[in-house]
Amino acid sequence: MKPFIDPSEIWDLINIAKPEKARVRDVIAKSLDKHRLTLAETAVLVNAVGTGLVDEIKEGARELKKKVYGNRIVLFAPLYVGNKCTNNCKYCGFRASNSDAVRKTLDDSELITPRY
Repeated sequence: MKPFIDPSEIWDLINIAKPEKARVRDVIAKSLDKHRLTLAETAVLVNAVGTGLVDEIKEGARELKKKVYGNRIVLFAPLYVGNKCTNNCKYCGFRASNSDAVRKTLDDSELITPRY
């Protein structure tokens, strides 16, 4: 299996991202318009330094959360259709190095047929 997260691509983007104030503000504005950010745009936000810019990012995140969810708490329950993974997140039982895991991906009929 090929990893769906390419670490070298992410690090390349983080290492070249230029978090100039105007660029950071453009990325924040794009997110507030509910447009998906690219990895490169996300890297700009991750690389931002200075209390002022970081505070603007935090405020943008609060504003976007309020636009999307309003004034309520929303909980998410993941729906897993398989447990095959190529990543090795230390906290996750699905990690690739967990040789005790029995790997399974549900087929179409298993996804449609309720099993409770």
